[in-house]
Amino acid sequence: MKRTILALLVAASFGLAGADTVWAEGEPVCAAPSPLTRAGFPLPLLARSLSDNTPTRIIVLNSATLSKKSTPAATPPAEKDGLPRTFTSFIEEILRSRYPDGKVALSTMNVPRATAETVVERLPEMLEKAKPSLVIWQTGTYDTILGADSRAFADAVEQGVNLAHGAGADVILVGPQYSPRTSFAFDVAPYNNTLRWIARNNEVPFFDRYDIMRFWEQEGIFDFETTPPPPSLFEDVHRCIGRLLVGMITDGVDARTLGSR
Repeated sequence: MKRTILALLVAASFGLAGADTVWAEGEPVCAAPSPLTRAGFPLPLLARSLSDNTPTRIIVLNSATLSKKSTPAATPPAEKDGLPRTFTSFIEEILRSRYPDGKVALSTMNVPRATAETVVERLPEMLEKAKPSLVIWQTGTYDTILGADSRAFADAVEQGVNLAHGAGADVILVGPQYSPRTSFAFDVAPYNNTLRWIARNNEVPFFDRYDIMRFWEQEGIFDFETTPPPPSLFEDVHRCIGRLLVGMITDGVDARTLGSR
């Protein structure tokens, strides 16, 4: 209850944004500073697909997942009744409700433990197969773990953005996760800054997951240090990521410039 009240006060005081404004009792308040959640750039190709009343396909590229012991929010705990939901399921559910005529279908394409360079090698095939209107690309995690060359990382991400645009898809870049247990061991900053720079230069939204999650911890919305983590932590974090990403998507759709791209 304390963290819910705190988050509401912070949201009211500092203009925080979320995809939804009503939360069920016991759910975390999915709030974050507006500069971290606004699209900043339009998503014209997605907007066109949603308005055409034809199936709108979205793919989420998932290139790496840290080990369970590295971060409590990265890997779902085992549950007898099945695994908890991930942010992709929340995105699809909310978008289908918000754009019922858009016939939204979301799929995840996993390239485990892959750098951005490896993902880009396979991207043309994935784009041809899925024919998406939006690509949500989680990247930078495995590059950070490996200490990959930042220039090669930048070139690969920029190439991936261009490939997606050439295939008729908008792009949202999603940065690495934050964990206090690994922040001392891995330097995320060069890769996060690279993603921010590429997003700005290529006019695509950037979902700064690292700074958003760090904000949650600093404001007491989530506790990423408790061992063992609360059973609901994984799904609660993914629910919030999903809601905030939907907010960014909606922001980009509403700011559409149909004549571009």
